[in-house]
Amino acid sequence: MINEKQEPFPKKTIKEKYDLPLETQKFLLQMCWAQHDGQWFLKAIGKYGYEAANELNNRVIRSMGKIEARHILNALRIKKRSVTTIPEIFKIMNTFMDIIIPKIMKFEFEVLSDTEGLGIVKKCFIWEEVKKAGRASDHECACNSRHYGWLEALGIDGQIERIKRFPDGDDICIFKFKLNK
Repeated sequence: MINEKQEPFPKKTIKEKYDLPLETQKFLLQMCWAQHDGQWFLKAIGKYGYEAANELNNRVIRSMGKIEARHILNALRIKKRSVTTIPEIFKIMNTFMDIIIPKIMKFEFEVLSDTEGLGIVKKCFIWEEVKKAGRASDHECACNSRHYGWLEALGIDGQIERIKRFPDGDDICIFKFKLNK
C-alpha cells in the first residue's frame, strides 16, 4: 500500500528530446498547418454545408493571409506600401510561399510588366486532397483569398483574375495579378 505522502514512483524531470533538422521541422509545421486547414474545412462542410463552408474558408484564409504576411513583413522590416511593382511583390510572395507552403506545391510567378504578372500552379496538394475526398466540383479554392490578404498587408490595390483552374478541368492553375495604379 502506498503512503499518501509517498509518490508511487520517484519524480524525474525529462529534458531530453529528439532532434530533427530545421528543414524537416519546417516541412512538418507546414504540413500540419495545411492539414489543420483541411480538417477545419471538412468539419465546416459537415456542419454547415458546402456553400457556407466555402464562404467561411475564403474569409478565414484572407484574414490569415493578412496576418501571416504582416508577421513575415515585420521580420523582413518591409513597410506597408513600400513595395510597388509586380517583380517586388512576387519576390515577397516567393518568400511567403517558402515559409508557409510545403514543398509539395509546385508553383512559379512570371512577370509580364511592372504592373502585371502570372501566378502559375503546376501541382496543388490541396486540390489532390480535395479530389480524394470527393465532390471536388463543390470546392472553391481559397488560394486567391490568401493572395488578396497578402496584397492588403502590403498595402497594394490590385486584382487577381482566374485564367485556368484545376477545378475547371485544366491541368494547371493560372492567376493574373494586376496592380491598380
